[in-house]
Amino acid sequence: MVDVWRIFLDDAVVPPPTAGESARAARFKSPQHAARYLKAHGAMRSILKRYTSTRLEFALREKGKPYLPMAPTVRFNLSHSHGMALVAVSLEWEVGVDVERMRPMPDFVAVAERFFPPSEAMPVSEADFFRRWTRVEAVLKARGVGLYGASSEADGDWTIAEVEVGEGYAGAVAVEGKGIAVSLRDYGGQE
Repeated sequence: MVDVWRIFLDDAVVPPPTAGESARAARFKSPQHAARYLKAHGAMRSILKRYTSTRLEFALREKGKPYLPMAPTVRFNLSHSHGMALVAVSLEWEVGVDVERMRPMPDFVAVAERFFPPSEAMPVSEADFFRRWTRVEAVLKARGVGLYGASSEADGDWTIAEVEVGEGYAGAVAVEGKGIAVSLRDYGGQE
């Protein structure tokens, strides 16, 4: 089972930021982007505490994917776009998640040609592009390669599920393994 947590950033009640989160948020040019960044990361910490009682100390893998060295069975991923964030959590499988606010993108075909793997069909509209983009990005994030692995096929079996996150957004989760159940949950605030 993989849990995908939906967070409405403008309304979320989250724990105070860590010193590192505050330092990173201070580099944002927009106060709104900084506030949403802090809310997304605060919510993620609050969610992860539901899955482990160990102290949350984050480390980064080679290509930058975060993990919890003191809780190695907790696999997670965060994505946020404008007022929405998603956090995917699994206790068994590598997981990636992506959310995108749909917006005009006149060059969506060129972006798809550059970044989509051969198995992903070319999008027929901007909405279709964002639906497919979140699927591709979720797999890249689960693999821990980010855009470094763009346009390459993922080895092995994968469960890739679109997540109905709300009007104007596209979301997807990718899990290394076949036929894995995905549950959508709403984040209701810190515990």
